[in-house]
Amino acid sequence: MAQRWTFTVQTPLGETHSTYTITDDALFYESDDPLAGDNATVGWRTIQEGSTATMQGMGGRGGPDLPKWVPTQMEWLVLTRRDDVEIAFMRRLPPPGADRDALLAAVRERLGTRWLGEGLPLKEAQQRMGTQSQEWSGLKVAGIVVAVLGMLVLAILLLALLLTPFVLVPAGLVGGGWLLRRGLRMLGDCKAAEGMAAAKVGRARVGLVHIEAPAETATPTRAAITGRACAWWDVAAWVWYESDSEDSGGWRRVASRHGGSVESIDIGDETGTATVWLNGAELLLDLRSWESDKDTLPPRGIALLDTLGFPWHGGQRLRVTEECVEVGATLYVIGTLDLRRNVPASLAPGRLERIVDAIRTGAWRRNVVAAAPAFMRIVLAVFIGFIDMLTGIGTARMRPRASRDAAPPVLPPDARVVWKGHGDRPFLVSDRPGQGALAALRKRAWITGGIGAAILCFVVYELVA
Repeated sequence: MAQRWTFTVQTPLGETHSTYTITDDALFYESDDPLAGDNATVGWRTIQEGSTATMQGMGGRGGPDLPKWVPTQMEWLVLTRRDDVEIAFMRRLPPPGADRDALLAAVRERLGTRWLGEGLPLKEAQQRMGTQSQEWSGLKVAGIVVAVLGMLVLAILLLALLLTPFVLVPAGLVGGGWLLRRGLRMLGDCKAAEGMAAAKVGRARVGLVHIEAPAETATPTRAAITGRACAWWDVAAWVWYESDSEDSGGWRRVASRHGGSVESIDIGDETGTATVWLNGAELLLDLRSWESDKDTLPPRGIALLDTLGFPWHGGQRLRVTEECVEVGATLYVIGTLDLRRNVPASLAPGRLERIVDAIRTGAWRRNVVAAAPAFMRIVLAVFIGFIDMLTGIGTARMRPRASRDAAPPVLPPDARVVWKGHGDRPFLVSDRPGQGALAALRKRAWITGGIGAAILCFVVYELVA
């Protein structure tokens, strides 16, 4: 009878799904990793020795958050073969837990005395088992490093090209026009919302509605700083870094944590309940902030910072922010009310939104590497990982960005749902009082539209200069 373990590992290209299958005759490994040659089959009779090998990763307590694909420790299953040690099996193991332990127990059972043990340092395991692969010789590694540096130079040259008027002008027309249109649309949303009276949840009619009702959730989570019961929360820790000038500096994010789900939120009052599907909503939530030289941080926040390695009273100037939706807090919602059966399976974003989505979520990485020639894939993967490492320090553990094409919540067909609606209908969700929410949206609209107008003015200047 076959035994199977499927697990997910974060990589620079996104999530990689892998499966180990064990039968009486062989071990099978399958993976959707776009890098070539990752699937393998090893017969038990052909195995000479086996063990696990480990290597320390990067990051850890007291350092800024690194991308999720950067592990603090890596572990592989290593198997050498009787017929050809040059093609030894070496693949990542599932993360620590029941699946990893069960997989290794099954391997140990079949290898018997050929099993050397667990946790051997990678170099020691390779030397002891003779698995140094010519595929990863020093010359090849050096070649990859040179190729990545070459791509970095090309990226800098490409960036310089993108900053020329030949590219900036059309890009400015598109980007500035989009921002200006978005700002004007938000101002239109404010105008539409100002004249709408608040309705009770159970009495609101299908169509554009204005509802003010307490937030509800079946699975509350405690906010990491204040400890309040929330539908979801997001926390960030910042460190003040001095610049070369004594009078200037800046806050740099070093860590982020989150809890709960932001896909949807329930609201309810004495007349009934409804689910707000938040895809495409303008979220305007109060942001609470504490600074180490000014404020008293709640005990839960102090404990969290201690676990991260940034003690609140450790001498560094720190800032902590918390944004959340508290259970029972009144939410101000303007959106389209309908029955779940009438809500489409997705919002079907346009081409530009899909491109922006792919950039925001990182979905483009796997497609680009998979489409590249086989000899270039490893170089591209290393280059993407290097850039992600540079740009993701301190922000990598923020809440993942959801795709605009995400499916609505699973609910009964006659459940009441507030969503974005068709066309350019307003969709606003805020935990501020009605006028405060509209004032915040109006401010955001003027800032967004103002940036768009400034970009368009720059484009016009470049055209006439």
